[in-house]
Amino acid sequence: MTTFRLLRQTNRSSRFAQVTVEVAASSRSEVEVAASAAGEHRREAELGARWALRGLPAAAKVTVTDVVITEVDTSPGDVYEATARAVWQALRVEHRAGYVGFSDPEIVAAWLKRMFGRRLDAVTEARQWYEGRRRPDAESLLHAWLFFEYAVPVRLHGHGDQLLLAKEDPYHSYDMDEHGETRVGPARPPDVLSGFIGARLTDGAVIVGHDGDAVCAGLVLRFENGDLVIGTLGDEWVLAVGSVPADAAHYWAVQPFVRGGCR
Repeated sequence: MTTFRLLRQTNRSSRFAQVTVEVAASSRSEVEVAASAAGEHRREAELGARWALRGLPAAAKVTVTDVVITEVDTSPGDVYEATARAVWQALRVEHRAGYVGFSDPEIVAAWLKRMFGRRLDAVTEARQWYEGRRRPDAESLLHAWLFFEYAVPVRLHGHGDQLLLAKEDPYHSYDMDEHGETRVGPARPPDVLSGFIGARLTDGAVIVGHDGDAVCAGLVLRFENGDLVIGTLGDEWVLAVGSVPADAAHYWAVQPFVRGGCR
């Protein structure tokens, strides 16, 4: 039995989640969650355990026996991450990914609801540069971090047609030898993300693919000063102000806004 305790500090409070798991050898990977866990946290715990089991060389059965949260300060994604890290710890896996990304539409929508009314204090971007130059906005973007007030930063990571959100701090700039360098710093005009810094989030919607995959492909973030569309399609970033671009609309389906607004 392994217990992992996740504790994060923000400028207002601490966010706490504690998950206990049991792991056993199995012919196929399985996940069970104790009935004592609340409904929304049961879902997060199940998905977090399945994320942790992805790509492992041997199958395992994971039983989540206990989930402890602080009702005020545990936010969407915390139980998910705590469960994944508890499984890795139990299996003694030194996972190469420092982050735990979530893309389940239910969790993403819950995160959007928690961000409602908060100001976007800052945006940090990681961009590829080569010989002192970079390509245009979406073409040079690697990752972006959104800093909403009173919340931990959330990293946006595009993977194929899937947008992953992860609660983590920005990494540092680094050299890529003959491929140039990755520069990490604040979003600046005229790049799209810089135009929403200082505005409050008034609504939001999750974008999923038309092929029926139950994963987040992008977001529509409705701010006081307009709508921001951000997502990934074919391993390329899509950034737009206003509505979903026509070439992406063919592949995407925008779910209802979480606050009940209209598109």
